[in-house]
Amino acid sequence: MANFVDTNIVVARLLETDPNHELVDKFSQTHRMIVTDAIYQELRQTFYEKAFSALTKLKKAMSKANKMKFESEEEEIKTIRELTLQICRETEPQILNFCEYIVDVAERKGLLLIRKRVNLLKEMNDFIIEQMAKIDRFVGNITKIDFQKEELESAIDIYDEVRAKFKDDYDALIFSEAVMFSSKTDEPCTLYTLDKNFAKTAQKVLEELKAENPEIKLRVVYLADEIEKRDE
Repeated sequence: MANFVDTNIVVARLLETDPNHELVDKFSQTHRMIVTDAIYQELRQTFYEKAFSALTKLKKAMSKANKMKFESEEEEIKTIRELTLQICRETEPQILNFCEYIVDVAERKGLLLIRKRVNLLKEMNDFIIEQMAKIDRFVGNITKIDFQKEELESAIDIYDEVRAKFKDDYDALIFSEAVMFSSKTDEPCTLYTLDKNFAKTAQKVLEELKAENPEIKLRVVYLADEIEKRDE
């Protein structure tokens, strides 16, 4: 069986601070995960953008903390952490796990101190670049499918048909590649996701496509529901 996973699942597998990390870790122990090139490219872009956005919030927290007085380094570190997460909750709560991740790393590196703020940007920039390489190695250890030109053209045809029904280009392309693959193989295929809205949309669109083409063997599954049913 081909088990496609979306970007959210790979990110949750990589980040120990992600609320779904244990869930995905458990899933990966029994399922061989497959990513397409669209998922790989979105993963790199998503990680890069969210990590640097989290770093920006940490820098803002450092600037606020610079105007305060502290009795100890422990109090300073705690305040900078709390300020960073507060800024994140107020401005971009959807990347809170990335903010926690960046703060944890900065603290381990001894950078959550105002006197270290000059070093913060360079060291954390270097760290994020290192993590991009880690993503490359991680994807290298799971199955990545590179489609041939004619397969990509077929996926794009599906994409053109369904794009308007999805919230963004990547969701539509990930779905289209999985649909294309499932129609050209004899094995059943599943696209797992941690995005409930994407799952609902994809399931609805999939029903419409299957009515036109019974060769499609794909199903779309919201991972949390799958694990819950298995544990019952």
